[in-house]
Amino acid sequence: MKMSDDDRRVDPVEIIARVGGVNPDFGGKSRAFEVWIHLANKAGWEVSSIQADTERAETTCGTLAIEGISYRVHYGPRVRRSLIDETGIQVKIRDVLAYAAWAEPIALI
Repeated sequence: MKMSDDDRRVDPVEIIARVGGVNPDFGGKSRAFEVWIHLANKAGWEVSSIQADTERAETTCGTLAIEGISYRVHYGPRVRRSLIDETGIQVKIRDVLAYAAWAEPIALI
C-alpha cells in the first residue's frame, strides 16, 4: 500500500514552534502564533479562519481551522532546553522549560 502525501504530514498537534528561551520571545504571543502557522503551512496543512487572540492572560494566542478541524494555539513554557549556569565556581548544566507555541484541537460537544 502506497502512502499519500497527506499520510506523511506531521499531525498539527505535533508541531512545536520553539520561540523564545526561558523568557518569552520579543514578539510574544503574536510572533509565536505567526511562527506556528508558518510551520503548519510548511508541513503541508491548509490553515484558515485565523483569529489572533493575544490579549488573554492565559496561554491562548489564537484559534484557527485546519482542513475542517478547529485548533487553539497556545504559547508558554513547553519544551526542554539546557541552561548553562556559570554563577558559581563550577559550571552546571540543568534542564529548564523554554517558550514555545503548540496547538490543541477544540473539542466538539
